[in-house]
Amino acid sequence: MAIQDLASHPARYVTVAELADYWAVSRRQIHKRIESGSLEAIRLGWRLYRVRTEAALEFERCAIVSSTSGSISDQYKRDTSRLPVKIGLRRVHNPGVGATKIVKS
Repeated sequence: MAIQDLASHPARYVTVAELADYWAVSRRQIHKRIESGSLEAIRLGWRLYRVRTEAALEFERCAIVSSTSGSISDQYKRDTSRLPVKIGLRRVHNPGVGATKIVKS
């Protein structure tokens, strides 16, 4: 069943293909959102998912879509002032085992 309007869609769950058609993206993009955890879904098989209609609506509300000109409004710019300058990992060679491991410094 093709989705006309997600807010008034009668089914509790939608398929990945229906959602991809509705949002005009590929099914792979929907799968990426599910695998990253940003879009809630239930898994019925190896690549068979169903997305709750309410979860899809919530994803729509929270999604930030940039314009085609590439400019993003100031309220959506990421605050990078609190990010660490350096991650703090270094390689350490363990001569007894002959392996290199990464430790947090």
